[in-house]
Amino acid sequence: MHDLFIIIIAGIWGTLLMTGAMYLLFLITRKNYKVVGILATMVTNHTTRDKGLTKSRSDLFIGVVLHYLIGIIFSFIYYFLCESAVMEPDIRSGMLFGMAAGIVAMIFWYCFIKMHPNPPLIPLYSYIIVVGLGHVIFGLGLYMVFMRF
Repeated sequence: MHDLFIIIIAGIWGTLLMTGAMYLLFLITRKNYKVVGILATMVTNHTTRDKGLTKSRSDLFIGVVLHYLIGIIFSFIYYFLCESAVMEPDIRSGMLFGMAAGIVAMIFWYCFIKMHPNPPLIPLYSYIIVVGLGHVIFGLGLYMVFMRF
């Protein structure tokens, strides 16, 4: 039970760090890197008429829940890889796992946006790069929690 709690906390912490970094980048660049808003808009198919993000609280709630659940799932994978001795729980493995998760996320987002019937207007290529790099921060967040416990 203790391990399950740590896995969940690690997934939440890693996702929080990654999301915070992406929102900070949005504030600096003014480019639409609002990952939760983009996810919420895409999943609910509520792109605004001007190709903007949904403002609906229920849509955004769905986006937040999905985003953090995905982070927890990736945390389970990292935990399993460390427990099965595929990798050591160290800073290097956290970064490498984040890079691998980032590649998966980049492919997913590119395909999701390209196949969506009405995606919001976002800077696709820079968004994909930011998502990939953000997952390195996510992996470091996982490492930080797993090393504490």
